Amino acid sequence: MKSKFLIYSLLLCILVLGAGTSAVSADDTATGQVSVTSLTIDPEVLMPGDTAIVTAVIKNSGTTSVSIGRVLIMGVNEIYSPEDKAYNSVGMLGPGDEMTFTFPITSRGATGTFYPMLYLDFLDSGLTSLKYTFAVQVDDTQLSVALIDQPDAFGESRNEEVTLRIGNPRANTLNGIEISVSGNGVSSKQTAYFVGKLEPDEYVDAELTVIVDQPTDLSFDVTYRNGQNLHSNSVEIPVELGERKIRAELVLNNLEVKNSGSYYTVTGDVNNAGLEDAKSITVTTEHATPSEPMKSYVVGSLEPDGLAEFEVTFTNPQSDTVTLVADYKDSDGNLYQESVEVNIGSASVQMQNSANTAQPARSGGNDMAGTIIAVLAVIAVAGCAAYAWKKGLLKDLRR
Repeated sequence: MKSKFLIYSLLLCILVLGAGTSAVSADDTATGQVSVTSLTIDPEVLMPGDTAIVTAVIKNSGTTSVSIGRVLIMGVNEIYSPEDKAYNSVGMLGPGDEMTFTFPITSRGATGTFYPMLYLDFLDSGLTSLKYTFAVQVDDTQLSVALIDQPDAFGESRNEEVTLRIGNPRANTLNGIEISVSGNGVSSKQTAYFVGKLEPDEYVDAELTVIVDQPTDLSFDVTYRNGQNLHSNSVEIPVELGERKIRAELVLNNLEVKNSGSYYTVTGDVNNAGLEDAKSITVTTEHATPSEPMKSYVVGSLEPDGLAEFEVTFTNPQSDTVTLVADYKDSDGNLYQESVEVNIGSASVQMQNSANTAQPARSGGNDMAGTIIAVLAVIAVAGCAAYAWKKGLLKDLRR
């Protein structure tokens, strides 16, 4: 009896040990042959409130198929994934096969690094689940928008250039970057300025042309995407209208007035003393009647420091002073005007000077009279000589 008891006890131990060995082997097979080969997050770094897409790839590197039940992401307090986005019945994963799973995760607003978990349930009897913890970073750093150049003054209805520097100080790529301009009485040549994508620590300078019709707050609004999440940032500057220091500025000088009797003539120089081109320059007169032959003088265009001569004629001055007017335009077609008062009382002096210049002509007439007298004197001498020769006086003179 004792021998039978020992034999049965030995057989029972062998069966128990065999069963235990089988369970461990199956457990090891499940955990060893199925693994997460890659996991990516888009965007790589979230902003508070952002939603990202997690893409996980699992692979069966064993020699037997594995039955997978549920696959989901177990969130933490700061990061969650909706339960309805879980895969509740996956099926068989064959030897050497891969499966790809995607899940949305959303930041609840806190910043920092958090660790949710990818969880797989195996349906095979005795197999353990697969748990894969991964890091999610949340950073509230925004796209940088800086004003680096603007006019010293905004001219009314002028095309003014403003330069913005758009930079990405974040650790991940930002895309879909677009700039728009807003403000009361503000318009722009571009409805929007598209920057596109900026890599980490990359920046771009955007030059925008704006037109301002009234004092206002000029706002540059920048929208961008972090993954599929839309964000915005802006910079605002107060605008007061004024004259720009670098615009064209005309100076009229070296003026001379002449009175020809039937009309007056003013001649002089026009100089561009500004820092921009002056275009469509014309010179005419006011407080008098512009007349032929030069009612107005078209100078055309003058570059900075450019100089041109002009001449205008007029009649019927209202007083001893007339106004000389130079009209011109800037590159945007805005009209400007420069004027200077001209005293025409000295024109009579100019005419007197003209009369005095005729004196040499009269002096020339005196020279002609002297020439005639000299000729008459020669004739007289010749007559005397002929008379002397006739009377024989020359022979006595030779003796």
